[in-house]
Parts: sequence; structure tokens; C-alpha cells
Amino acid sequence: MNYVIMSGKYENGNEEQQIGYKQLLGEDNIQYKFDLYFHWYNLVHELGHCLVEKYGIKMTPVQEEMYVNEFAVSYYRYIGELDRLVELQSILVPVIENMPSPVPEDSSFISYFERIWGTEALMNVMTYGYFQLRSVVEAIRKKRDFSEVVSELGVNLQSATIKNNGGDISASNAEEYLTSAIENIKALGLDVPQIRLELVDNPMIQCAQPES
Repeated sequence: MNYVIMSGKYENGNEEQQIGYKQLLGEDNIQYKFDLYFHWYNLVHELGHCLVEKYGIKMTPVQEEMYVNEFAVSYYRYIGELDRLVELQSILVPVIENMPSPVPEDSSFISYFERIWGTEALMNVMTYGYFQLRSVVEAIRKKRDFSEVVSELGVNLQSATIKNNGGDISASNAEEYLTSAIENIKALGLDVPQIRLELVDNPMIQCAQPES
């Protein structure tokens, strides 16, 4: 099965969409913060979803989101992108701290989102944003080894020469970052399906899906 990762661009969003991201991530340097998250980090997050489906791993939606965040973080740790992960964490932590937690005191983070997944409660932008951003920060704090994360797909990492893309973070370089990640992950012994990137105008669209 082939997949497409669809990723919207902040600069092409309408005023309402751009205001929403400014409110979420903060207005200062918003273009860079958006691109760091969606056109660097999230590309490997979405690639992780493709691999979970490719390998037929059964998880709940919450477990899968937590897993692909650990996949993306541990991949970037493996290729030496520690500074950018620290930078991403420094952006996300204040955002989370300024968001009211939707999780009741008598529930754990995971159990609460397992309970509301697929319901109207999750459709609230701030609620889903809290879940996703906190999941990313928790994955960064865990510092799991990529080999350990990949083993959950039933794969043992092979030794390989890794390419580290040093280009600017932007939508125009997103395909290069995705291609580099795919090549690295293939070289490390994973069976990566055919995946292409499609940049779209709507910045609210950030997903991976099978192609017919």
C-alpha cells in the first residue's frame, strides 16, 4: 500500500487559521515554530503511522499516537538532532503550561484520552492540541533508544551510514527532510512503504493516509 503525507502551510492559511496557530504556539517567530513542528518533527511522526499500519501492529488510537511520537523523537535522537529536539521542547512546554488541562484529577492522562477518543469531547481543538503536544514532550523526556522503539515493530536495527539533513526548516525543504528520513530508516532495516508528501494550503491539514 502507498501513502501520502498531507501537510498544510502556515503562510498559505487564511487569517482565522493563522490566528489559531498564533494563539496556540505564540505569535513570536510563528512561521519558524510552525515549520519546526509540522515540516520537520511531524513528518517522521506521520511516517511512523505508515509503518505501524505496514507492519500490522495493533494499538488503540491513543497508544498509536504515543508510539509514533516516541518513534519520531527517538529517530531524531538517533541521527543526532538533539539541539532541535531541545528547541522543540522549549517551544511546547510553555504552551502546555498555559493550557488548562482537560484531564480530571481522578483520571490519568492516558486513561482519560482512551475514554474520550472518537467522541465529541476530543473534537475540541484545545483538548486535542493538549493531548498531542503533551505526548510529544513526554516522548522527548523519555529519551528512548530508537532500537528499542523499532523493536515494537518486530524489527532489529541494522548498522548503516546515516544522512543528516542540515537544510533550513521550511515547507520548501519538507520533502527533502522526509526523503532523508525514509532513506535512513530503510538503510536501518525497516520495510518502508512508498510515501509521498503533498503540501497543501490549509495549515489545519496534517495527516498521513493510504492512497487508492
